[in-house]
Amino acid sequence: MTKTALVTGANKGIGFEIAKQLLEVGYRVLVGARDQKRGETAVTALRKFGDAKLVLLDVADLESIDNAVTTIKQNYPELTLLVNNAGIPGDMHKPGWEFTVEDLQVTHQVDFIGPFALSKGLLPLLIANKGTIENISIPIEPQPFFNAFAYQTAKAPLNVMTKSWAMSFEQESIPVEIFAVMPGAVSTDLNGHITGDFVKTPAQAAELIVSFVLDDENHNGQVINYDGTLAEY
Repeated sequence: MTKTALVTGANKGIGFEIAKQLLEVGYRVLVGARDQKRGETAVTALRKFGDAKLVLLDVADLESIDNAVTTIKQNYPELTLLVNNAGIPGDMHKPGWEFTVEDLQVTHQVDFIGPFALSKGLLPLLIANKGTIENISIPIEPQPFFNAFAYQTAKAPLNVMTKSWAMSFEQESIPVEIFAVMPGAVSTDLNGHITGDFVKTPAQAAELIVSFVLDDENHNGQVINYDGTLAEY
């Protein structure tokens, strides 16, 4: 049976490359995109590599999430992999106290509430199919070179969700694996396509992310660093 994966934010950047690499190893990929035109353009490009399908999905919109969950349950009940990739950084340079509450609500909706709601909605399918949830995250400890208040405070609960759900899955013998990967600095439109010796291309980031899906090891509850080591939190 063909394995089916949903990748959010898959019409560009890291998400597009994750979808491409999953297609290349035989997955059917549901391309989660909030804009139909951009989603269709991405699907057309991705179909060169395998069976790509568009699923309209805006993780900032709970109604859109509900609609996507219904679509997937009806048409792709064999779903085995959810990659929560879509995210926004907010302003990564200004001090935390300069953000408005509304700024933080938007960032938290996209980076945590949306992935939470989507994961919760698709969990029955993933349980039935002994599936996997992979969350794309970031380091949440502020550092002089990376002190992105909105981004880090929005991704921190995603890391907590990863560990909390994993613990509950083990305690309740639920056959689902959940883990998070922090690919490090990646050149995308979210950061103005930064460059540097330490910066990955989207394809390199996706290779790391996909490798943990394909290695047949149990990563339940892990938050994995850009170099493959485990985060200490």
